[in-house]
Amino acid sequence: MCEFCVQHGEGKKWYKNMSNYSREVFLQVNSEEKLKHFLLHFGQSMRDGLARASTWRKRLPAIYDFLVYPWLTNRQKKSHFGQILPIEDMEYIVDHVQSIVRLPCICRKINTGNAKRCCYAVGLDMTHILKDQPDFCEFDRIDRDTAKEEMRRLDQEGFSHSVWTFQTPFIGAICNCDQNCMAYKIQYRLQLAQVMWKGEYVAEVDWDRCRGCRHCQKNCFFDAIRFDHRHHKCYVDVRNCYGCGTCRVVCQQNAISLLDRRSVPLVADSW
Repeated sequence: MCEFCVQHGEGKKWYKNMSNYSREVFLQVNSEEKLKHFLLHFGQSMRDGLARASTWRKRLPAIYDFLVYPWLTNRQKKSHFGQILPIEDMEYIVDHVQSIVRLPCICRKINTGNAKRCCYAVGLDMTHILKDQPDFCEFDRIDRDTAKEEMRRLDQEGFSHSVWTFQTPFIGAICNCDQNCMAYKIQYRLQLAQVMWKGEYVAEVDWDRCRGCRHCQKNCFFDAIRFDHRHHKCYVDVRNCYGCGTCRVVCQQNAISLLDRRSVPLVADSW
């Protein structure tokens, strides 16, 4: 299990510990005034922070990797950190939280100018705060069945799913992301900091079923799917796999499954 599961999971996956979505935990680590300030400056701070970090990494890459990367990672772990989840675990969360509010995606707005409504505030009802935030005021409440239907559709479209803290361990949001996600850009493409854990799972391809269509390879954000030209089969480089499950969706042969990360020695401790 990841570091958060050990610290905040109470014997289970930390995002399945429903106390982490509660007002009690929120008040232990945060306040409404702090959250208002965070949300008000969220978009601008991402833009400015990304620009500064990118500049410093280009100028002083060795110093950045040795000092800045771990410092930023530790700061993110305390404030706003996520983890990739497969659709099954997302549905578990939706089935157990009390409030679900659909939000515009600020990451996508920053990258593309289009704030697709594919993010969800979950658990604690914060609509009285969201209504005063320019980036988040265009929200609407939805029920569990609608949320799960939308997330399944996004899953079919190749979006990965994740949960996010607002002062760890309080979990306040579910995100459904493509390659326009700022977390993906910061962590994977630019390697500026770790801002999310890999999933609790890794994918595996059944070669007896695989027909080598390579649809899974095209659908993988993280370059974890490889193609064996000799055998005309796909396989998973588990070192890159985030366990999101988006490769399963497009496999017409049902050849891909998810394994518990801890059962694969090469990546059992890779988060």
